[in-house]
Amino acid sequence: MWVWAGFVLSLGLALVAWARSRASSRTYYEGDVYGMDPATHRKYALFFGAFSLVFLVELAIPGLYYFNNALSELRSELVQALALPAVVVGAILYGATFVRGATGEDE
Repeated sequence: MWVWAGFVLSLGLALVAWARSRASSRTYYEGDVYGMDPATHRKYALFFGAFSLVFLVELAIPGLYYFNNALSELRSELVQALALPAVVVGAILYGATFVRGATGEDE
């Protein structure tokens, strides 16, 4: 379940970051406060895309080390313990550029 959640989250964020890198306009907080340019959005897209591949490999090849069940369980636990929190922290940092602009405060 957590691997699916990580895959969906990371793939969705990669698509959002890629779309934002191709957008012609920037929000005030995105462009002026946080300095997010198209290259920064592409870096986030690459980050989330790489993690979506990690989750995809975990989903597609669950028995990669089927001959050693302990090794397979360790790999799965590492993906859940390291990759998912990295994606969640990345999502929080990336989302902060948009959430602040959505509060409706004008400066």
